[in-house]
Amino acid sequence: MKTTSPVINGFVGMLALSFVFCLPAQDSTAEDQQKQAPVATVNGTPITEADLKIGAKLIQLEQDAYQARLEALEEVISERLLSQEAEKSNTTVEELLKQHVESKLSDPSSAEVEVFYERQKARINRPLEEVRPQLEQFLKDMKRQEARAAYLTGLREGSEVKILLTAPRIPVEIGESPQRGPSDAPVTIVEFSDFQCPFCKRAQSTLAEVQEKYPGQVKFVYKDLPLREIHPQAQPAAEAAHCAGDQGKYWEYHGALFAAPQITEASLPEIATSLELDLTAFQQCLDSRKHQAKVDAAFAQGMEVGAASTPTFFVNGVLLRGSQPIESFSKVIDEELAAR
Repeated sequence: MKTTSPVINGFVGMLALSFVFCLPAQDSTAEDQQKQAPVATVNGTPITEADLKIGAKLIQLEQDAYQARLEALEEVISERLLSQEAEKSNTTVEELLKQHVESKLSDPSSAEVEVFYERQKARINRPLEEVRPQLEQFLKDMKRQEARAAYLTGLREGSEVKILLTAPRIPVEIGESPQRGPSDAPVTIVEFSDFQCPFCKRAQSTLAEVQEKYPGQVKFVYKDLPLREIHPQAQPAAEAAHCAGDQGKYWEYHGALFAAPQITEASLPEIATSLELDLTAFQQCLDSRKHQAKVDAAFAQGMEVGAASTPTFFVNGVLLRGSQPIESFSKVIDEELAAR
């Protein structure tokens, strides 16, 4: 959608779509050798790739490059589908879109404009009547984009489209992190998360859906990524969960933390009591900060593999950022299971 309106430009980000696909795993032995290979020497002392400490930055660049290629690929696929359909119908792409897209459009009603304005009023920060024409055009462009997407979806469903472009796969060492599910499950989901993060909390219901949809086929691994600057109780909560784990109730405590309306210093022993833990042993563990190093190590690992925000998931190494819908997980999982 092209426009020079500052109001409309402010909403373009709301229309973004993301796509995730999987790919074969990289040989970790070759990768380790590459990291240890010298890239320079200083008076005979080697400097290796690992010494550069830019792994997270390189991962992000690789993800950005993949996303740019994928978006361009989707555009080309759409163009090919439209051209082929126009040729079959003995017409032009322009006429095809007029018939199947433009003919279905209607001008937004005053009520639609006013509802949209009220929802975005704080961001627009201008009187309704001043921006009404721009909002009307924006809403009409939205309808056009939705109608075009729906038409292309129909064309795609009736065609054979194979995506051969592969996404970067990032190896994430599980170590001794809490895990549940079969140890030999064909799919492993590693979650870097924060107990105070509202998006992480929202993601838990989706993970429960994944577990229900793929019984016995997925192993879940939890890694702590407490964003201490904005969530002051995230670090204590993470350490408390590991203290509960000492008594065999890590996942019960984990679930209780995400179910809690809010996490405070007082709520940590309250949850322990509700789970019938040995409160004295729990409190001693928490006060001694027995598991601080474990949480800090998981945090450092998250930074190293590019999990700079929460939640971040790696599905057999395929990166999914944010609180994704189950469809995003299913796409990767289904392809992983099919590949096996």
